[in-house]
Amino acid sequence: MLSRRNELERTRRAGTLEESSEHIEVRTAHDWEYYKSRRKIRLVLDDGTISFFWRAHTITALILIICVLMYITFLEPVSYDSVVNNRRGILAVMVMFLVFGMMTTGDAPFRRPHPIVWRFVFNVSVLYELCLVYLIMQTADDARQLLKQLDPTLGVELPEKDYGGNCLLYDNTHTDPYHNIWDKLDVFVLTHFFGWWLKTLVLRDWWLCTVISILFELMEYTLEHQLPNFNECWWDHWIMDALVCNGLGIVFGTMTLRYLEMRPYHWRGLWRIQTYSSVFLTQLITDLSIAPSVFSLQRETPADSGAVYSL
Repeated sequence: MLSRRNELERTRRAGTLEESSEHIEVRTAHDWEYYKSRRKIRLVLDDGTISFFWRAHTITALILIICVLMYITFLEPVSYDSVVNNRRGILAVMVMFLVFGMMTTGDAPFRRPHPIVWRFVFNVSVLYELCLVYLIMQTADDARQLLKQLDPTLGVELPEKDYGGNCLLYDNTHTDPYHNIWDKLDVFVLTHFFGWWLKTLVLRDWWLCTVISILFELMEYTLEHQLPNFNECWWDHWIMDALVCNGLGIVFGTMTLRYLEMRPYHWRGLWRIQTYSSVFLTQLITDLSIAPSVFSLQRETPADSGAVYSL
């Protein structure tokens, strides 16, 4: 208390403190509120170089697509190879869908680096979903044959690796007692780690990622009869996957969030909210997406945003 009084006495002598019967006001070195209230409004003039990149350009894209189609139809030599024609036709349909999708779909909550980037991501997701809907109507062999349009080496059923055959951690009958552990270390170890690192950057909640990781391992147990690849040893499920690979990915993802100073998300169930009006408002905001500020980055400069998107 004595040091605080001495500090107030020194500031009073310096003339930077004003006292009244109601409050104490401390003047800062730079009165930014006074400057903000009295600064002149600067008019921003657009010479067309900036707004050009923020217009739809629908007619321009339509004309370019028509020119490309006319060139392919009238000027390119006709190919009588059905495989090549099918491949080009599928590629042309995908390109047309993506171009018109980017021109007509609405903007996503994200703005940087440009809304058209997120339109492209959205339309790629829709196109991927349509392909999955088509494949689900085919047999497994027919679906593999369709993949030959992408790569002629595809279309052959891949051999399934036996992950749950021998579950001994230490096999004293083998020259390498830990051969079972080394045999389970494959490319999926890296995919588990980097996958959960990216999931943590998206969900931004350590508890939620941990719960999803455990539930995914339980789901693998329940789907072993459909997917032989899920038939793994107990230590492969809970030690290598859940604890080591997924756990380290979540930890490194949390460290990345703290390093980038990204705002964490607090996922809450509706039962944790006290009043019914708050429950209704929360659900309304979630359904209508009327709170785009949730998706905005704390750092709004292009350099900082580019560092985040480069991940």
